[in-house]
Amino acid sequence: SNCRECPDGQTATEKIELTIDIQKGMYPGEPITFEGVADEKPGMTAGDLNFIITQEADEHFHRDGDHLYVTMEIPLVDALTGFNHEFTHLDGHKFTVNVDGVTECDHVMRVSGKGMPRRRGKGYGDLYITFDVDFPDSLTEAQRKGIRKILGGGSSDEL
Repeated sequence: SNCRECPDGQTATEKIELTIDIQKGMYPGEPITFEGVADEKPGMTAGDLNFIITQEADEHFHRDGDHLYVTMEIPLVDALTGFNHEFTHLDGHKFTVNVDGVTECDHVMRVSGKGMPRRRGKGYGDLYITFDVDFPDSLTEAQRKGIRKILGGGSSDEL
């Protein structure tokens, strides 16, 4: 039975407000701990309340540590002649990547400083773009002749 000083039991429910400060660049699985705010019992120390950072999936970018990875499909004409592409970063800012010259299929380009923010404001990781060249399914005879004329050479029938 409870005494006069504790009519509702030895413990009471209490509501508290907590503010979680999530810093840019925090890693998935990283804990945020509020010490001594969890349930307590008479004669025992209050426990800690832990929140664990989870990461939402993005349809374009993949994160690994401080670096971001993206695969970009480009048409054959861009792979041969170069191109500019505007990206929208995870934080919403836009930036342009310029590619000059020929880009091979599965070529990986490193864009310095366009990855995730590093912890404690120490710069940014890198963005790695893998290019997937989209070849046409077919060419007309005129297109074939035009490409051979422009590029010259080609394979011979002999081995």
